[in-house]
Amino acid sequence: MILVINTSNENAYIGIYDKVLVAELSWNTGKTLSADLLNKFSELFMKANLEIEKVTGIIISSGPGSFTGLRIGISTANTIAYSLNIPIVGVSGNKNTDELFSEGRTLLKKENKGFVSPLEPFYGTQPSVTISKKVL
Repeated sequence: MILVINTSNENAYIGIYDKVLVAELSWNTGKTLSADLLNKFSELFMKANLEIEKVTGIIISSGPGSFTGLRIGISTANTIAYSLNIPIVGVSGNKNTDELFSEGRTLLKKENKGFVSPLEPFYGTQPSVTISKKVL
């Protein structure tokens, strides 16, 4: 089973594939991605009637995209991959779900080991950080 994740924009997507799509969820994250993502994983695995331990690899959109969305999604995916000792691969570019799975599956076939190192996001530009107006 392959877990596919895309949190690069405000419409997040997670899906489980086993050669074909088994179950998927997509939602508009607004500003609640960090609060909702783990609950959405729970919902997805309940919908598929599977346990997360059945996942053998993770494919995630690695950017470019939202600074916060990529950071939250990739951090969560790295944590899952590390805890299950499974490979994780990133696919860059604006891909639809099927393209993300197809390209990622090819990359995963080359990664026949477990978790090797954390995946890093590709933001596409420097983050725009607002400096606090509050002076200490």
